[in-house]
Amino acid sequence: MKKLALALAALLSLSACIQQNSLPANYPMAKAVVPELPGDVVTELSTPIIVHNNGIPELHHPRINHTAALRAFKQHIAKGLPINTTDAHGLPAVAHAAAVGDVACLAELIARGAELNYPAALDRPEPGNSCLFSGDELSATGLAARYGQAAALQLLLHHGARPYGVQKAIVHDRLDCLQLLHAAGANLHEMEYTTDGIFYPATCDARSEAVLRYLIAHGVSPAIPAENISLHCNDTASAERYLAMYLNTGVWTPQQVEEYRSTCPLYRAPAPSPAPPQH
Repeated sequence: MKKLALALAALLSLSACIQQNSLPANYPMAKAVVPELPGDVVTELSTPIIVHNNGIPELHHPRINHTAALRAFKQHIAKGLPINTTDAHGLPAVAHAAAVGDVACLAELIARGAELNYPAALDRPEPGNSCLFSGDELSATGLAARYGQAAALQLLLHHGARPYGVQKAIVHDRLDCLQLLHAAGANLHEMEYTTDGIFYPATCDARSEAVLRYLIAHGVSPAIPAENISLHCNDTASAERYLAMYLNTGVWTPQQVEEYRSTCPLYRAPAPSPAPPQH
């Protein structure tokens, strides 16, 4: 009798959660955010630094396993879970299908009424700032752009998903996804910002000549400040890749490149170690 009562309670709990389009914390879906198999598509989201009272900062990076989440969602949807149910991160099945690039699943979800502009996808950062969960991070289009899932992205945009994910396409060097988003009306200037009086245009996030050339050709400022390389590089080999890209695209002149090399601490020879004391 006790086992029957427990089973009935669990069933009622699940039923209530399904009606509210959410899942109980102890439901198997909770395991979907933990990496399980090699090759799974996993997003590590950036978060603000938390500084405790003792002054010690704590870095926290939530991880979302899209492959595992989609596996779990497919199982639960087959058992009657509503299409637009979201997990602990506010993501429905359509988001994980976009990240993984499962176009067949994505098309089926859309045909069954999946909401492409779910609340987490509309959580936009303030202009000039980033936030914990912005639409670029958690929108279906942003996830597709991040992982270069161009076919999934095209399907989403065709069915009315908002064209978020420009920064992810730029940062992860997904030119085809960037072109799709731009053609759908995305703002190429979305993540530009000014700090300490220095303007950082969207071109600062480019990691390849192809993406950089595309941005410049479509009106994004090529005025990349020297400080930008220091934000991305901690060794001279990395810095040289950026310098070559800026030189080849005409963003910087040879004189600017040489000036950077002469003033950047990365290029300074380390101070010689002091001689051991003579005994």
